[in-house]
Amino acid sequence: MQPQIEHYQRREQSYIKHVFLNKYLESAAYKLLQPRRGAPVFNFVDAFAGPWRVSDRNDFSDASFSQALETLETVRRQLTKMGRAGLRIRYRFCERNPESFVRLRQFAAERQEFDIQVFQGSFEDNIDEIGAACGGGFTFTFIDPTGWNIESEKVFSFLRNLNGEFLFNFMAEDINRHAGWEGVSESIGRFLADPAWKQEFLDLPDDWSNERKILHLLKKKMKEAGVATYLPEMDILRPRDHRVKMRLLLGTHHVLGVEVFRTVQKKVETEAVSTRQSIAVEESGQPFLFPNSQLIGIEAKRAGVGCPTHIERATEMLRRIVSQTPGIEFEKLTGMVMELVPVRTTDLNKIAVALRRAGRLEFDLPPRKRTPLPATRIFPA
Repeated sequence: MQPQIEHYQRREQSYIKHVFLNKYLESAAYKLLQPRRGAPVFNFVDAFAGPWRVSDRNDFSDASFSQALETLETVRRQLTKMGRAGLRIRYRFCERNPESFVRLRQFAAERQEFDIQVFQGSFEDNIDEIGAACGGGFTFTFIDPTGWNIESEKVFSFLRNLNGEFLFNFMAEDINRHAGWEGVSESIGRFLADPAWKQEFLDLPDDWSNERKILHLLKKKMKEAGVATYLPEMDILRPRDHRVKMRLLLGTHHVLGVEVFRTVQKKVETEAVSTRQSIAVEESGQPFLFPNSQLIGIEAKRAGVGCPTHIERATEMLRRIVSQTPGIEFEKLTGMVMELVPVRTTDLNKIAVALRRAGRLEFDLPPRKRTPLPATRIFPA
């Protein structure tokens, strides 16, 4: 399901966030529900479901829980038509605000054909019950708090105990503005699952912004807690002033998840550029000299997934990792690079082949194979 931009006036960044959520869910569900053996189960958890600032007060089509339901049910119907019977999708929504909870419960009551459970109160206080309701199958958790006042230690425990992935909305703008204020030190400590976070924060480079420091510490804590092996991120800008509003983090243990993330990011970047251009035209009243598609292409080449700048960074990182870890398998190598640099496996295939031809890498290929296989071991030349 594609969100309708008209429901997101003056909050277009949420539109881009939902486009990403939907496209990633669609890709993940198709991959996970297609196996022919057994009856796969896909759990979707919306930990901070709302509804909050929605425009569509009848169907909540601009709320994440409604978007996810429509997207996943479309996937289930398509796979059922293809002969994949017995697919199960379960929805677990949690909301703290009493008024929003009533509206969320009404949404579920009107859709009893779906397996929906609604939990009242904070996500952290409902973790055991939600976890029990997600027993078995693959669980995708969407964590989209309004700010940072959450108990991450409990959230980490939930994520660690389930088989799945999560998408975390890091509210970069708010954190950047407030993280240095002593009055929020305790809540930042809960957010980072580290009451003694401040000294490590102060030890980070002075030229880093507050939000970059907090994001660095959060990722570190997530990996230490064992909730993810890879944590790729994507910036979402406020389209009217081009400032970073939020950063979406995917938590996954699988290289395939990172690859899907970067592939979806490339698609969503196009939508984000188009949205910014449309707003600029609307507010200026003057059309651009070039077609929108051409402007999108220019922006993608300047800063998008797989752009020359990112290819250069990926090349340097790939060579460095191989020199530090001779014989590393190509799949692990691609995961490490894609986590930190917005490129895809196809880009890294080309980089590896080019470096091999230039005499800077060594690896063996089976007959008639032009690019490394996942298990191909890569060595410095």
